[in-house]
Amino acid sequence: MTSEGKISGRRWAYPAIGLLMNIILGTIYSWSVFRKPLENALGWNSLDSSLPFTVFLLMFAILMPISGKLMERLGPRNTAILGGVLVGLGWALGGLLTSSQLSLPMMVLTYGVIGGSGVGMVYGVPIAVSSRWIPERKGLAVGLTVMGFGLSPLITAPLAKSMIDATGVLNTFTYLGLTFLAALVLLSIPLRFPEGPGSSAQAKTGEGISLAPREIVKTATFYGIWLAYVLGTMGGFIAISLAAKYGEEVVALDSATAALATSLFAVFNGIGRPTFGSICDRIGVKKGAVISFLLILIASLTATQSTTLVPYLASFAILWFTFGGWLAIAPTATSSFFGLKHQSVNYGIVFTAYGAGALIGPSLAGYIYQSTGTYYSAFLVTAAISVFGMIIAALTFRKPKPASSAGAPSP
Repeated sequence: MTSEGKISGRRWAYPAIGLLMNIILGTIYSWSVFRKPLENALGWNSLDSSLPFTVFLLMFAILMPISGKLMERLGPRNTAILGGVLVGLGWALGGLLTSSQLSLPMMVLTYGVIGGSGVGMVYGVPIAVSSRWIPERKGLAVGLTVMGFGLSPLITAPLAKSMIDATGVLNTFTYLGLTFLAALVLLSIPLRFPEGPGSSAQAKTGEGISLAPREIVKTATFYGIWLAYVLGTMGGFIAISLAAKYGEEVVALDSATAALATSLFAVFNGIGRPTFGSICDRIGVKKGAVISFLLILIASLTATQSTTLVPYLASFAILWFTFGGWLAIAPTATSSFFGLKHQSVNYGIVFTAYGAGALIGPSLAGYIYQSTGTYYSAFLVTAAISVFGMIIAALTFRKPKPASSAGAPSP
């Protein structure tokens, strides 16, 4: 095997490393396992137990653009190590410093602010590294990288539950935090960008465009990607927030079966990421985005009629599948239309759309249910959102053509 061939093979190790890192980072999706034990141990109510989770997601979104800047200054390895230390400390200190008197503010500070900031710093690093090493298949590379985040609850939720049962909820935070710190630091060590103009990865890039953050915000493409990302994740967050309740109250499933169905949906969330990443590589980001919104439309209309098991499973599986897909579509669109040079910062800015979707989607679903007394109206909203999303993607998903890149071909 030639030296170039060995490099070509080794570069696929980066998505694998990213997948493992994201399994750790995605433990946030297992927060529901911690809520009731925290309420019982510390006397919290339901609103209290949701606050650390909300602050965690907020810090996650805020730190993404900052992480991109740090990557440009410190490099991917050091940025990931720093973020990994914060992730571990956030979890560990949440267990060590939380007391009955100051339990909620301490958990918000440690787990929410420190841990959430750490995840925001680490999350974008393997995405940027995989994109630069495998630019000709960046959609698949990114999809494989972030798949771990979607699949994480299948591993971390039962692990956390068994640890809580064995050692208590606060000790579980401490033990997981120390484990996460060590694992993330070790996984961060190999992370680096390709070097030299002759590297195989760089030679195949051929982007023909390289826009800095201050330039992308002047383009219609950026606002199209951002808004489509909000809409794509809104539908997914609505489905995620309603999955178990819909199964129990509309389809008349028992709680155990509804929980099993939710685990199935998490699998679709995970596999949607490399699937849509590969679709974007093969037929282009615009077509991939339009397909995702078409699937959301079909699934939403099916959900309005889902009073039995099969249509319920089919509609929610598709909604979770497309939600996962947008975690690959958005970073692939960012690098395809704005180039790889500033990918880490650019996607950090685009990723704020995910935070907006997380805030709007579940709140909107709750408001609609309170106003109408039915879940069906929420899916009529997601159907309308999908049509709007298709129009936005069709009109704005194109490579900008500033003076420096006029004539560059669109993907």
